[in-house]
Amino acid sequence: MFNQEFMNNKTNSIKNVSQKAAQGILTLTLLSTLSLAFPQTTSNQALAKAATDEVAISQSDIGGDSYAVCKQLIKAPADQIWQILSDYDNAYRIFGMVKACKVLEDNGSEKIISHTVAPSGPVGTFTYTLKVKEKGPYYMEWTRIKGAFKQVKGYWKLEPQDGGKATMVTYASFVDGGMFIPKPLIKRQCRIDMPNVMTTLKSEVETKVRIAKRPGHNIQ
Repeated sequence: MFNQEFMNNKTNSIKNVSQKAAQGILTLTLLSTLSLAFPQTTSNQALAKAATDEVAISQSDIGGDSYAVCKQLIKAPADQIWQILSDYDNAYRIFGMVKACKVLEDNGSEKIISHTVAPSGPVGTFTYTLKVKEKGPYYMEWTRIKGAFKQVKGYWKLEPQDGGKATMVTYASFVDGGMFIPKPLIKRQCRIDMPNVMTTLKSEVETKVRIAKRPGHNIQ
């Protein structure tokens, strides 16, 4: 009798776990399908198209992983761009898809940061923790250590141009959603969201530069 009850309980537990897993897969599949079928509102589509037209995005094999990479020339010195990129706690004020960003540990050039993002379209909100390594004001890279997705890696690279008056900015990202988030969906989101991030950065920095050039103003 004891053995029979034990086996029944074990069978029920397995069924419950299987049902929950199936529900999770179904939910993520539905979200992915909705995002592909109904990606954005008309206004968001226009903004995304403008950003994509302005910023080219390509694929680059780095260490065996296929990174999405976009580049843009920003008319500002590298240190002014770095000030915005490294202001993690205020990233949500500038970049629309960033909903929260908090430095958990600050070890100088290496930081542990909690990141919450909401990609364009009805894909959902994702929170993960990154290890960020800085080589300011020209380079930073990050890797996921826990949270959403299987892998999240990327970097910013700032290369001075025109005697330091302008900067070629490179933004690279690799995301592995694991078994629940299809690669085509991630690739599509990168092609929409990365150019948006880049054009937002360019607008923010160059606006500050223009304001700073007015008499009586300094860059903050």
